[in-house]
Amino acid sequence: MRISVLIKVLVFVMLTGTVQAQQGRPMQRIHAAKMAYISDRLQLSESQSAQFMPIYRAYEEELRTIRKPYREKYKLQAADEGSTASAWQYLEDDLDYQQDVIALKRKYNDRFLKVLSPQQLADMYVAEREFKRVLMKRLEERRGGPGRRRR
Repeated sequence: MRISVLIKVLVFVMLTGTVQAQQGRPMQRIHAAKMAYISDRLQLSESQSAQFMPIYRAYEEELRTIRKPYREKYKLQAADEGSTASAWQYLEDDLDYQQDVIALKRKYNDRFLKVLSPQQLADMYVAEREFKRVLMKRLEERRGGPGRRRR
């Protein structure tokens, strides 16, 4: 698996920035690094990249729209808290959320395939998961190990 040095440097710089940089839109920096990571992983041509990026941004926006109500409802409540009825509701809501995400992916697969090859599309989903793992690992390292928070 090939990951360019540029992407590694970008991720490292992004996650080890100064306090000043952390106050200046860290989510935008993470998103920029994610887009660079995916573009590099897919080896997009300039033409493909120009067509891919707007589709991917729209996909992410719709995904956030689907995710937001679910996360807001359950961010403070663990699945095992409360009654059997609330656990059942959590399970139902989780399945509904997953079904909505699958429907969105099916919808966007057609759009992505107008720009990407099937292999690139499969690699895109893998690259998303890889980026998330790299990001979580770096954040964990910054906090001093698993489960520990920086003070």
